[in-house]
Amino acid sequence: MKRISLVFASAVLVFLAIAPAAIHADSTVPDDRFALKGLSQTRAIFDVRLADLDKLLFNLGLVKETWEGISNQNVKPTMIVSLRGPAVKLFTRDQATPELKELLADLKRKGIRIEICNVALRVFKVDRTQLVPDIIPVGNVLTSQIAWQNKGYALITLS
Repeated sequence: MKRISLVFASAVLVFLAIAPAAIHADSTVPDDRFALKGLSQTRAIFDVRLADLDKLLFNLGLVKETWEGISNQNVKPTMIVSLRGPAVKLFTRDQATPELKELLADLKRKGIRIEICNVALRVFKVDRTQLVPDIIPVGNVLTSQIAWQNKGYALITLS
């Protein structure tokens, strides 16, 4: 009887040791289920001031991927891209590359609001009438960021 109890106890211990691996083995794609648990929506504002086109494209692509990742996990993402600093020079019709224009159009199709700072436009001598479509000029992006944060939006700085 002792031998059966010992074998049973050993089997239970082995099972407990491998069970977590077996449970996670079927999850081949990482997700954010734990962080998103209990949420029906998220709100974020991305602070973008990158003047380097490659970094800008990478980070805007990351915004797109983040929106898709949250949405694919049955949570409604509400996002704003907030453009300021020298980055504003890249958003004119003659400076924006086709890749940037397509990425901006894709973000817009997803319902992502894209704001640009009028103060930065003035400082960096960018003509507001030359901006690519669907970018919304705001008086001061810092004021906008303060307001959005007070409305529950998480501020994410991209660099």
